[in-house]
Amino acid sequence: MKKMRVMIVEDRPLAQDELKYLLSLHPDVEIVGVFEDTASAWPLIEVGNIDGIFLDIDIETEGQRAGLDLAYRIDRLAFPRLPWLVFTTGYEEYALAAHQVRPFGYLIKPLDDAKVAQALDRIRKAQQTPPLKRIEIRHKVISCEESVWCIKYIKPDDILYIQTNNNGNTVKVKLMHGEVLDCVHTALNRWKIDYELSDFMQIHKSHLVNLNHVNGLKPDLYRVEGYNVTFLGCIVELAIGKHYLDDLRKALGRPSIRH
Repeated sequence: MKKMRVMIVEDRPLAQDELKYLLSLHPDVEIVGVFEDTASAWPLIEVGNIDGIFLDIDIETEGQRAGLDLAYRIDRLAFPRLPWLVFTTGYEEYALAAHQVRPFGYLIKPLDDAKVAQALDRIRKAQQTPPLKRIEIRHKVISCEESVWCIKYIKPDDILYIQTNNNGNTVKVKLMHGEVLDCVHTALNRWKIDYELSDFMQIHKSHLVNLNHVNGLKPDLYRVEGYNVTFLGCIVELAIGKHYLDDLRKALGRPSIRH
């Protein structure tokens, strides 16, 4: 049985011991390092010989977002396969920013076996599933004045952005060549997870964009300190929620994103 090589980054000794015990209950997990801060953990991460990291966000000696900063740094590594991340924290308010780096779990302390096991099960399932090359989208078209549900298979990079409809229950998918698909899919925040849209990012409660097609940021003349995102070869601009702006700027700095 091939074991997952796992690292723990946690500054509190009791929390370290708790997590080591919970991981020891899973025979396919091997703990290869336990670190109290992100600076100490980085050399082992940089070697590229680990499968995943259980990462605390608030490291007392480094700052309240030290774990998030490490996650963004990992996301910029030019590895064929980046280590998966599971955040362990006592603070729910970092969940939004944490999900921009596609973690397999965001576990609120105190931890227990059920929480850890659920995250590990998602990881095992993802490792057994081949990469998704095309996604199936069920969408509505009007034919002879009647609504007809159709299926289209598209590559993720063909999508410019996904936007929640006014009713909040459905979404529209804007494609690069201009077509707009009126979709049956109901939850905007499930698209990244369900379809493994790794280069997509939520920039507003109603907007999920393909970062590969983002051209820049533009001040919004009608909102104080507001910004819109612009796209390559498209005149459409989408509003950026103020809570998303900093994370979007960081994401656009990743070498893997094409400009």
